[in-house]
Amino acid sequence: MTLELTSDERNKLLGGPLAAALAVMTVDMGIVSSAQEAIALGKELAGASARYASNPLITSLFDPEALKKGLSPEKLQVTPEDVRNGKVLDRALEEVDAALALARTKADEATVQEYARLIVEGCEAVAAAAGKGLFGSGEKVSPEEKAALDRIRQHLGVSAA
Repeated sequence: MTLELTSDERNKLLGGPLAAALAVMTVDMGIVSSAQEAIALGKELAGASARYASNPLITSLFDPEALKKGLSPEKLQVTPEDVRNGKVLDRALEEVDAALALARTKADEATVQEYARLIVEGCEAVAAAAGKGLFGSGEKVSPEEKAALDRIRQHLGVSAA
């Protein structure tokens, strides 16, 4: 079963995982690590439809035919000051809340909880993609990323994997 999603709805629903992942990226930024983190997020989202094959919201969100039409989720609006002050996560959680509110108009709570789990999995993939060492080596999840993940999990009511 799939759900009918308009282009705007698809963009808003995809904006939730992207905003949350971006927030995790910004707490521990580096040129090489950011690229590795973006690739990890892409892989995580690309496999979402297969992992959540029974979830009509997620399979509809990543429907291949709909994706051919293109996506243009709104970019998380943050300033350099937001990054310095740690406000990126606050703004990301606002985007996530808006996406979850939309999801609740489209699906039952169990389906929405799996969507929330997908958001967390994307963030976990980003955090584990690269360490602070040379070319992303070293400890993969920094204390800052761990704190951001904990806050996202708590906000979404999703336990650690």
